[in-house]
Amino acid sequence: MKISGVIFDMDGTLLDSTEMWQGAAGRYIMSLRKTPASDLGAKTKAMTLDQLCSYLKSEYAIATTEEKIAKGFNTILREDYLASVDIKEYVPIILERFKQKGIAMCIATSTDKNIAGEILARLGIRDYFSHIVTCEEAGSGKEDPDVFIRAQQVLGTPKEETVVFEDGVLAVRGAKEAGFYVIAVADESEKENKEEIKKLADRYIESFEELM
Repeated sequence: MKISGVIFDMDGTLLDSTEMWQGAAGRYIMSLRKTPASDLGAKTKAMTLDQLCSYLKSEYAIATTEEKIAKGFNTILREDYLASVDIKEYVPIILERFKQKGIAMCIATSTDKNIAGEILARLGIRDYFSHIVTCEEAGSGKEDPDVFIRAQQVLGTPKEETVVFEDGVLAVRGAKEAGFYVIAVADESEKENKEEIKKLADRYIESFEELM
């Protein structure tokens, strides 16, 4: 397969950040002196920021605007990113190899664009990506094809030559529905969905080392 472009998910694919990301909603709720449900992270992990804020406002009777909820959530998320998140092993090597081959790369993420750009810069890999495309911009979560289609359009590469790297079962399904070749990357947060992911994806890797 000829590869001209690559669309990377960020959390759980390039970064060891899924557990932190899923816990951010709970930490935000606790900051309001409320008790989050034990499965809050699982319920909200595939939501766009708008969907998440709407859900939190309704579910926890938060007496403020969704815009202020988003600001509070992103404040907690940014603090956690800058304090604890690291890159997955072999990612810098793979990114450099793709760059040397002239492959265009972008990010498709549920994370706020400014925060995503900041964490990628802190980890020294921001310049590998021409664009950061968010679910908020696409108007849908990763379970829908829209964010992947938007990412491919900004890359400007043919769909049949564009590969998507994802870790989540809903995102893998969305990328396949969009018509992309999908390489699924193992992540601890999706271990219960491993067999389904392997069936959905075109290829499944436990580590980026397998691509070296």
